[in-house]
Amino acid sequence: MRYSKKELEGLPIPKEIVVRDLAEYINLFSNNEFENYIFRGEPTNYHDTISSALRNKEYPFIQMKNEFRREIFHRLTPDERSNFLAFAQHHGIPTNLIDFTRSPLVALFFSCQPFHSSNRSFEQERGFVYLLKDELIDITDLLSRNEDKNFLDLFIRNENNIILDLYRGFADFYKRHPEKFYYYFKQLADDWQYYFVDRQPRIPKNSKFPLYNNGEYLRGLPYEYVKDSKELIAEIKRQYGSIELVALEYTLKLQSFLKQTLAFEATVWWLNCIPNFLYTPILSFERGRNQQGLFIYQAYLSFDERTYKTRILSQQRVWPDVIIVIENKEKVLHELDFMGINEKLIYGDYDSIARYIKKKYD
Repeated sequence: MRYSKKELEGLPIPKEIVVRDLAEYINLFSNNEFENYIFRGEPTNYHDTISSALRNKEYPFIQMKNEFRREIFHRLTPDERSNFLAFAQHHGIPTNLIDFTRSPLVALFFSCQPFHSSNRSFEQERGFVYLLKDELIDITDLLSRNEDKNFLDLFIRNENNIILDLYRGFADFYKRHPEKFYYYFKQLADDWQYYFVDRQPRIPKNSKFPLYNNGEYLRGLPYEYVKDSKELIAEIKRQYGSIELVALEYTLKLQSFLKQTLAFEATVWWLNCIPNFLYTPILSFERGRNQQGLFIYQAYLSFDERTYKTRILSQQRVWPDVIIVIENKEKVLHELDFMGINEKLIYGDYDSIARYIKKKYD
């Protein structure tokens, strides 16, 4: 029986593992199989992992964050100011950040929290730990310079010459993870064919993108965007000394895809053709440090479709590679508490410590 419900056309089905107690869970990590992963615990099988600002409705979170800044910025430390997006999320402002951790035990704690819902499609008794391979593009520095604007809007307009920064990120991603890079490039080609050529008549999507074949697909690419980018190529060589043409072709085709999405007002609900972006700010508050927290930055486009007066919110999908299904949540929570992983440690604030102590005597 499948518990995760993480099956969608065109996306890989995550590997699924069921554990029944803490010992089974810890044993999963004894051979370092999941050493290069990050983790997120959820107390039920939500259909998608979506940031708080883009969930249920689209919050004007940048305006909310800026108003929060005006109210409290004068009280903050330099680290809190320079990492204000994470600080705002920590204090309840919706953002397009998704919490992850490098600690599988912290993720397990969150997956074992009680969950009650009248919606029968949600699990009541089982928890879920989602594992994402650390095949990510770190945009921490770039985001710290542009956190008050929509990242993809900047990319479409090439504001502040951001295309150079993104090219460099994609080029590094290509060198470190060539097969994963191919996966996203093929998704981009398939989506282009589906939305702008075939206009959505066929499933599955198929652009006849060349097969990977140990990297031989590079010879079959037309490099249509690179051909018209001599000045950009020269600038990249001046700044970085060399160039990865396939990464530049992907960067420019992705920029054009996003421009076309806005121009056609296409109903592209999910942006499955972009690697996940990592945001690792300095977390000076105790909760962030205790949780070994980091974030996935969920990129998005938001615009109005004129024909039907519909608001389109295109989101980057955060899709797990592995799902660990947790049975016996209450038992596992007790075992975690014995090992020192509890509300007192995870949150660290006075109220949480007091609440933890009170529960011991209830």
